[in-house]
Amino acid sequence: MSVYDTATKLASEIKSSKEYIEFVENMKNIKRDKNNEYLLGEYKKTQYNLQYATMNNKKIDKKSLKKMEEIQNKIRNNEKIYNYLLAEQKFNLMMDNINKIIANTIDEDYK
Repeated sequence: MSVYDTATKLASEIKSSKEYIEFVENMKNIKRDKNNEYLLGEYKKTQYNLQYATMNNKKIDKKSLKKMEEIQNKIRNNEKIYNYLLAEQKFNLMMDNINKIIANTIDEDYK
């Protein structure tokens, strides 16, 4: 079996995983409701801007923090968005672990 065949098999197994299936299902639930889709987009955009400012040692203004707090309050009680974020987190964790397994195996040859 070639490395490409193995990669194709891994991709297929990822698509069949519980984490991926739940992530896609929750993403579809969000896209069915334009308000939830907008709110999630605002959350991610604000989160990105805050992380970008932090990584670049920029001062985070009170307006941005207040906006993030308001969005978090709105999504805290929104079951669909909460479930989406949880599913996204689980899927990303699985992908991170897969990447670490591959990287650690290759990294052993560089020691």
